[in-house]
Amino acid sequence: MQLLISVWLPLVGGVLSSFAIAWLLVHTRDLHLHLTGDHPTAGPQKQHEHPTPRVGGLAIFVGILVFVGILSASGGTLWQAFLGLSPAWLMFGLLPLYLLGLDEDIRKATSIRLRLIVSLIAGGVVWWFAGVRIQSAGFQWLDAWLVAWPWFSFCVTVLAVGGLVHAMNIVDGLNGLLAGITLVMLGVIAVVAHGVGDQAIVLTCAATAMGVAGFAFMNFPHGKIFCGDAGAYLIGFVVAVLVIALVQRNATVSPWFALAVVIHPVTETLYSAWRRIREGLRATHPDSRHMHSLWVERLRRQARASGHRPWPGASNPAAALRTMSVAAIPCVLAMLVPGKTAWLQVICAAYVTLFVFIVNRLEPPPDQSSFLDSSVMEEPPQ
Repeated sequence: MQLLISVWLPLVGGVLSSFAIAWLLVHTRDLHLHLTGDHPTAGPQKQHEHPTPRVGGLAIFVGILVFVGILSASGGTLWQAFLGLSPAWLMFGLLPLYLLGLDEDIRKATSIRLRLIVSLIAGGVVWWFAGVRIQSAGFQWLDAWLVAWPWFSFCVTVLAVGGLVHAMNIVDGLNGLLAGITLVMLGVIAVVAHGVGDQAIVLTCAATAMGVAGFAFMNFPHGKIFCGDAGAYLIGFVVAVLVIALVQRNATVSPWFALAVVIHPVTETLYSAWRRIREGLRATHPDSRHMHSLWVERLRRQARASGHRPWPGASNPAAALRTMSVAAIPCVLAMLVPGKTAWLQVICAAYVTLFVFIVNRLEPPPDQSSFLDSSVMEEPPQ
């Protein structure tokens, strides 16, 4: 608490600047929507009804920069602690990925392969220059390999960073969903980091959370602006760096804590890829069968049957709240036992089981499966 009080000005500056940029983008949408708009007919995974700006990543990025700028101007021990995470090198790794995501948000023609390659390069920069490395996995034999063979640690770190970058993009499908999941993750990481005295990670969590929170005011519940690829890549990169660094810098934190915190996007990504391959499709084939998408369709069917919209006014934000609640379970439980590897393994295994159970329960009956082929479903009027 004392730490948060001492950085109240960066906190306020970060969240207000992020909100201001998001507000400005929303209220000038007529000037740029032809470039920044995300159209509901652009893919089967779309769950909105009107063209919406998808450059909310700009607001998040500005909020983080303002937080860091105010913190640097104040100087002192907190700024020195923040520098311990090599923020300049992290920015060096993030910036090309972020700009490529922004290009996709505007031109919508950037190669998926190119974005994947750049995300892997970002992971390489993290390992090589920032020194953020996976050197422990919770198994003695694997830990020995990670320490003895630097190239193995390099490959695992690169895959982890690049994988989470794209996993966070996959769960960015509903109003407030990515923002809500991210804020839970950052809060849990910050609590554990504070408990072990790692101020650099606490401050980085705070900076990112303020950027996301300011944007979230315009993203939930009405979805006036979307995070976009740039914002999702930024969030995925930062969260990946934070969980890896927290375990690396603090021996009392289990590597399985890192996995438990991000288990929802990881499970969603791997399960979706497995399901598509099993059906003879590409692992990256877009569809509307993610947990959050299925929950939207379930609520829409219920709304048509009952004639009433679910709280808070539409199926999209209602499904986001339900998905957020489920995704928060392993994060909160992991926060209670950050150093207990056996318990964390149980949490991860239990969540995967819960995820598969919920997704199978949400799948529509065979006679209603055609609903999944439509990106926009009519609901009863308010």
